[in-house]
Amino acid sequence: MLRNKLIAAAVTLVIGIFIVPLFIGSSYSISYGIYGITFTGPAMLVAVLISILIEHYSKIKNIIVMYIKHLLCALTYSLIFSLVMSNSKAMFNDSIYLTVSISSIYITIFVISDYLLKVFYKWRLNNHS
Repeated sequence: MLRNKLIAAAVTLVIGIFIVPLFIGSSYSISYGIYGITFTGPAMLVAVLISILIEHYSKIKNIIVMYIKHLLCALTYSLIFSLVMSNSKAMFNDSIYLTVSISSIYITIFVISDYLLKVFYKWRLNNHS
């Protein structure tokens, strides 16, 4: 399970490099995606740990329910991050929009990647047994 989560986190960071710049600035610049890794890389380690806890303690294993739980955790984390990092109300409004948007994108990619890896490994296990 940890291996799948770490692979999903790596895939998320790589895909995020190309998707995040679509939401930042008026023109597309890959530098925004690369710069975003400095913040999202450490956050993905937290996401992996939280994801393991969510899956371990969830009674309902439906992918939609799991996604909603992951999304709520990501939004909570991004809200806390925005509160800690901002030093003025104007900056808070900008940073909350940015962090909520980016965290929603990253957690969506993470959950989809994790789910596809589970399906792939289950398929591979069934076909090679």
